[in-house]
Formats: sequence, structure tokens, C-alpha cells
Amino acid sequence: MTEQHTEQFTEQEIINKINQRQCFTATVVGGAFTLKIDQYIPAMSAAIHDGGNFRAELEDNCLLEQSDRYYEEDPYTGSFIAEQAITLIAHDSRYEYDLNRNTDECVYETAWGKEIWKKPLSEDIIAKSKAKHAQFYRIVAAVVEALVADFGQCIVYDNHSYNFKRHERKDLPVINLGTTSVKGEQWRPIIDSWLSALQNMKVDGIEITAAENDIFYGKGHLAGFCHSRYDNVLVLATEAKKVFMDELTGQADEVVLPSLQRVYNETVAKHTQWYIKNFHNS
Repeated sequence: MTEQHTEQFTEQEIINKINQRQCFTATVVGGAFTLKIDQYIPAMSAAIHDGGNFRAELEDNCLLEQSDRYYEEDPYTGSFIAEQAITLIAHDSRYEYDLNRNTDECVYETAWGKEIWKKPLSEDIIAKSKAKHAQFYRIVAAVVEALVADFGQCIVYDNHSYNFKRHERKDLPVINLGTTSVKGEQWRPIIDSWLSALQNMKVDGIEITAAENDIFYGKGHLAGFCHSRYDNVLVLATEAKKVFMDELTGQADEVVLPSLQRVYNETVAKHTQWYIKNFHNS
């Protein structure tokens, strides 16, 4: 996870820049996420669990160590998309608020069978976390609505990672594409092409397998938010098995990680170009 040194802007300043179709990199005031727009194209890449930032008032009340929280986060996923034209990368821990749940349910009481808080969170603290969650989705809406206005439709690469050692199955895919919240058969050629692109990735130190709706089904809130509101936005909810790190210790794999970072960025960029050529060739 890289430290962000970009300029901080208010939510309204970021939305104004989008509405004026400016190219910029901005971290929202408070540091919750960074939006980069190098060029307006009909594709955004997101890594909503990349970060582990945690407010001090929560840290003091948390039963879990940072290493425990890190285990359930998606480190390095921001780096898999860093070279794309439009990226939205979250920096806060999902234990503060989980961006892949709806706003009402985004603050955990327990998670993965573990108690989290020494004492129940106050309404004020919960409200602060929910406000950050809601703000993130206002930015998502601003970006995709701008892209749909300009291009008629757009795709969102929604990038996550998953722990696999807790599962009994030994044949879990290295990449899982979840599509159950996608509405409409018109998206099938794009889904198939993305799955094929993933299956054809050549990464050092690991043989890539990719499958659709094998272990995850694309039921997270980013996909649900976009698919329920917009008929012309496709979210490709893509989970990478943590083969690029030791999920238990957090240690990065020195062979797989740099190769996957490079190849995944190349794969997204090539697929985006394919999508633009085939669906936006006006």
C-alpha cells in the first residue's frame, strides 16, 4: 500500500472537477480515498478494500490488532489497477466501514466470527463512519454518471482479494469473477471477454486459473449500487486469491506480486481498449 501524497480536496471540489471534465488526482479531505482521472474513458477501476487506515477513537476501542484487521483487507489491490486512466482507491479499513456493504450495514459489530469492539460504538462514531461511506458512493455516482453522459455506458473493474487457506477446497480459482447482480444479457460478451483475458494472464511463479461465480458471486455493494441504479453500467467484481502474499503473515511474494501487478494492469488496459473499440466505436 502506497502512501498518498496528493493534494486534498473537499467532496464538492472533486465533484466540480468531474462536472467540468477536468483531469486530476485528488485525495478527499480526511484521506478516505483518492480519485485519479488522467483521461475520460468509459471505464473506471476501483479498489475499495485496499486501505487499512483506522481512526484513533476506533483503534483505542478495538479488540483486534492491526495484523488481525490486515488479514481481512485487500492489500496491493490498488497497485493492480494503479496505471489505469480512472482509479478510485479507498484508504480506510473495512473495519471502520465496509464499502462493500450498504450504508445501513457498513459498520461491523462482529466480523468473521470475532468480536471487534471492547465497548459498543456510540451513535456519533457510527454516524461518522456511515457518513464517510455515503460520501464515497456519491463520488462513485458522480464518476459513472459523467461517463454514461459522455459515452452512453461504462464498465467498472471492482478489484478485491481473498484468503484461501481457510477453505477446504484446494482447487479454488486464482481469479473469481462474480456476476450474479448483473442485469441484462447485453453484457455477456463483455463478461466473457474479461474472463478470457483473466484466464490468459501469464504471471511468474503461479499458473492462473479464472472462473465465474465459483467462490464469490458479485453480491457486494459496489456492484449492487451500480447495477440497481444504472442500466448502462457494468461492474466486473473480480477477486484475486492471495497467491501474491502470505495471507497469514502479510509477507509479499517477491516473484508473484510484481509480476501480477504488471500483468494485471496490462490486462485491464488491453481489455478497456477492446471494450472501447467494440462498444464505443462511433
